[in-house]
Amino acid sequence: MTQERLYSRQTGKSVWVVLVVLVVLAALGAGGWWGWQQFQQMQKEKAGLAGQISELKAAMASQRSDVQGALSSFEKKQAELAARMVKDRAVLADMQSGGQTLWLVNEARALASLASQRLLLTQDASAARRLLKAADETLARLDDPKVLPARQALAMDMEKLSGAGQVDVQGMVLRLGALRQIVAELAVPVEEAPPERDMPEVSQPWWQDVLDRLPVNVRHHDGAVPLPLSAEQASLVRLTLDGSLQQAQLALMQGRAKAYQQALDTARSTLAQWFREDEPRAAQMRKALQELGGGNVAQALPEIGAGLAAIEELKRKEGGA
Repeated sequence: MTQERLYSRQTGKSVWVVLVVLVVLAALGAGGWWGWQQFQQMQKEKAGLAGQISELKAAMASQRSDVQGALSSFEKKQAELAARMVKDRAVLADMQSGGQTLWLVNEARALASLASQRLLLTQDASAARRLLKAADETLARLDDPKVLPARQALAMDMEKLSGAGQVDVQGMVLRLGALRQIVAELAVPVEEAPPERDMPEVSQPWWQDVLDRLPVNVRHHDGAVPLPLSAEQASLVRLTLDGSLQQAQLALMQGRAKAYQQALDTARSTLAQWFREDEPRAAQMRKALQELGGGNVAQALPEIGAGLAAIEELKRKEGGA
């Protein structure tokens, strides 16, 4: 009996030991699982922080680049301002010492440029020569050997204008404009509409009906005349003639003698091809174009510009460019 109690007590203790071990193992397992979850969370937070740090570094690098670019731009503008101040000081010093070189060179340049524009726009050789003479007189006030090449170039331009032929270019331009006004009055041979045919009262052969419907009109003229045109074709011929006269005007105003003669030749060819010789308006225009083609446009509008180029070179040497 005593042995059975002792065995029972030992068995009960063993069970309690097993239970304690199981509880301890369960606690250790739960603690390990919770620790692993915390480790995973820490890894995620660490990765997030690493990404934020990378983004912050990239933003700081971009800001650093922007700051460096702004500093470079500021330094460049500062250098340009310093160079401008140095040039302004030089001009001020020149003015304070009584010298007006740059001012006079700029004035002469403006006069020479105005002379070229006047000749191009109005073909007034006399006015252009007066402007060049004023530019030469302005440079003469400097009393400096440096201006001699520019004055020599101006003298060459003035000599060209003096030798230009006395051709009334403005009058020629106006006359071409007047010819353009009468283009619409020129008689172009226009095709007539076929007359309306009455329905035959009696029957006729089928081939007679076909001939009656053919758009064929027989005309008799004394001498060769242009073929009849439709209304659209006649309008196109007038537009072509007007365009040739307009091109002649433009070439005349620009002093392009070759283009001017080509435009007149085109206008004369259009007249000869599409207009009757005995038509009064067409004959009048042919005579006018013949007279306008005799002017020496190349001599009337000489090319000037050597003086202006020499003055601009002088300005660059003086440091005013």
